[in-house]
Amino acid sequence: MIEQEYLRRIHELEKQIARLQTEIKKNSETQYGLRWMDVPEAFEAEAENAVPILEEVPGKAISNDDGKPTHILIEGDNFHALTCLNYTHKGKIDVIYIDPPYNTGSDGFVYKDKRVLDKFPDGTTVPTDHPLRHSYWLSFMHKRLELAKNLLSERGVIFISIDDNEQANLKLLCDQVFGEENFVANLIWQKKFSPQNDSKWFSDNHDFIICIARKKENWHPNLLDRNDNTNSRYSNPDNDPRGPWASTDLAVKTYSKDYDYPITTPSGKIVSPSNGRCWMTSKERMQELIADNRIWFGKTGNNMPRYKTFLSEVQQGIVPLSIWMYNEVGHNQSAKQELKQIFFDRHLPFETPKPVSLLQRIIQISSQKSSTILDFFAGSGTTMHATMQLNEEDSGHRQCILIQQNENNICEAVTYERNKRVMQGYTNAKGEAVAGLGNSMKYYRTAFVGEHKITDITDADKVALTQKAGCLLALGENTLEEIKTAKSYQIFQLRKGDKPTNDFGYTAVYFSGNLLQFADFRREIEQIQAANPLTRIAVYVFTWGDPSVFENEFDDLSGITIKPIPQPILEIYQNIHQL
Repeated sequence: MIEQEYLRRIHELEKQIARLQTEIKKNSETQYGLRWMDVPEAFEAEAENAVPILEEVPGKAISNDDGKPTHILIEGDNFHALTCLNYTHKGKIDVIYIDPPYNTGSDGFVYKDKRVLDKFPDGTTVPTDHPLRHSYWLSFMHKRLELAKNLLSERGVIFISIDDNEQANLKLLCDQVFGEENFVANLIWQKKFSPQNDSKWFSDNHDFIICIARKKENWHPNLLDRNDNTNSRYSNPDNDPRGPWASTDLAVKTYSKDYDYPITTPSGKIVSPSNGRCWMTSKERMQELIADNRIWFGKTGNNMPRYKTFLSEVQQGIVPLSIWMYNEVGHNQSAKQELKQIFFDRHLPFETPKPVSLLQRIIQISSQKSSTILDFFAGSGTTMHATMQLNEEDSGHRQCILIQQNENNICEAVTYERNKRVMQGYTNAKGEAVAGLGNSMKYYRTAFVGEHKITDITDADKVALTQKAGCLLALGENTLEEIKTAKSYQIFQLRKGDKPTNDFGYTAVYFSGNLLQFADFRREIEQIQAANPLTRIAVYVFTWGDPSVFENEFDDLSGITIKPIPQPILEIYQNIHQL
């Protein structure tokens, strides 16, 4: 027994040495870029003997027959959940937003270092003076961003909130993962509306939101609608019936004597252009503009004249600005008030939540009305709330996927509960009834299957994996309603209002290694076809060989596509250990 433990420890040391040698070689070959010590996480040892999967928690499903999307909430470690999504949603996500730990030393960022678990079995919050502080954070983020990159569609884009603690490192990390050529912008969001007078150096009033495209040439932000007053330059201080306007200086540098004349303001003051300047139009035209209320002399009627440009007269769409002010997209305090209205009956452990309006802005400029949105640091669940709210406002059909650990019961008590109340309606802090937005939700948890290492996986492990993989396969096809479960097979159906993947209305999975129930399986498919002659069915048949050999079993049925089960899942598992 002692000898076995001794050999196990030697094996672990050998693997750590090999990892360090690879890291040293990689850094020595890197001419330019970010370098850090790649630190293994504790979960990597757990995953060596099992494959991550998703299991639905049926008791938490929310079903509304309203034709609106079914959203996904996954409880569990986001690395494991992203691994599963790499099978089900590879290349299918249009927008990713994440608000990861900022690594401030006080934000609760815990990194479970695989090498020191004997000393810190539960992990420990990483302090600011820890020698591996940045290496821990970069190791943590790198693994997850690599998996996230695979999920983005050809026109996909990711937005990452961050502050000064890791902003510079995150930019370089994203350059490394996504390619420097795909960097889009470093947005500035005014998170606080008042200065911190007790600040030692500067009042910290903003965060960053780094924006990176999967392929920059394929992605362009949607223009913002000027009529939504998203551009704060436009207002209507004189209540002009033509609507909001913005003013520009009437004096120009290109001097013309004919355009240099005095103007009498409404209050009787005489004003002229400054030396070397003149007005932009003739005296006759100026009088016409004044008569048409096109010239603004300030609220007192005593200022230098400015020309009014009306919002209704200019191009309706505007390119988003790179600075987002709190009065346009909200701030931390407004976000806390939003949560308080939904959860007035409890205290929530969120000091800096993100406002719904901020996430709406991100989704608005980066998605189509049928896009899939992902947030794998879901927190209080703002991203799903914002997705549903935007769908309500523009008749969109976007689907949202959230991933959140259940540490301190956050996923169940906050992430899930918040969006459940938003869907079903709730009573706010004033005792007023707030109507629900409808929509539906499926709740999944990460789990593991398999008793042996990937190199020693047995047929029994593969059978167990394929049996457990049913909801993964259905999730990949977006056929989320399980309508039949037998000893050897499962049938899933597309929910009303959900958009199909590859036009499949059903997913049928035969997961047994023997064919004793295959005739029953085929009869189920026949009945579906008889009731829905135009529907398409994705059929997954467990086999060690080529699944196409089963195609002749369905020759007399139309709309059937045979797909393999186990190999893609196993390939993803192998890819995990190549990160």
